[in-house]
Amino acid sequence: MSKSKLDPANLATPLSEKEFDELDEFLISALTSDETLTIEGLDGYLTAMAIGPTTVPPSYWLPGVWGPNEDDAPAFDTMDQAQHILGLILRHMNGIIANLENDPDGFEPVFGFCQIDDSNREYIDGEAWAVGFMQGLMLVRADWQALFDSEQGRERLNPIRLMGARDLTREEEKLIGTPQQDEALTKQIPASIAAIYRFWLPHRQAVSERKLAATTQRTEPKVGRNDPCPCGSGKKFKKCCGAADTLH
Repeated sequence: MSKSKLDPANLATPLSEKEFDELDEFLISALTSDETLTIEGLDGYLTAMAIGPTTVPPSYWLPGVWGPNEDDAPAFDTMDQAQHILGLILRHMNGIIANLENDPDGFEPVFGFCQIDDSNREYIDGEAWAVGFMQGLMLVRADWQALFDSEQGRERLNPIRLMGARDLTREEEKLIGTPQQDEALTKQIPASIAAIYRFWLPHRQAVSERKLAATTQRTEPKVGRNDPCPCGSGKKFKKCCGAADTLH
């Protein structure tokens, strides 16, 4: 594996096919836990972060990539390797954001495939992607309340929720489980993503405008990259909230 230090100037560069495969291989390698997201799950998880109403700093969502416990964190060989993998994840996140901003209707999630018995028929399987998406959504569940309060919003989320949630009713469980059912729901997910992205778009634009106004009217000194983060975490600003500058 090639290694490189995390360079903010390169975070907008899309992953090459080789880099995507490298990240895929790392996520299922012996250096990660059994709880670490696969590349499909990671894509869903990051998509939830990208299309939601709020900007979530990587310091908040990154631990969830590896698993629910601190012990699930990867056993990186070196700091350079850790920075390299983190850079790939952040670049994939930024790539998702850029693709949604450019063409939400053309967004292509990373789905898997399944094959039943010895048949040559492959079914598109979005379960891992949907599980990752719902994991990301639940991380910031309160921020999404307006969508759950909207009948249209719930309807748009439904294919993803049926595939990825763990709290389904018995009636809902009858709608999933066979390759045919799962493929049919999976094919509805891209349209759901575009609709949810547009649902939150006015909110994100309003937040962006407020931030711009606050920046223009700033009366206090700007926080330096090496200053303590105002959030009170004790970390330097560049390693905490300031790390999200390139995301949203």
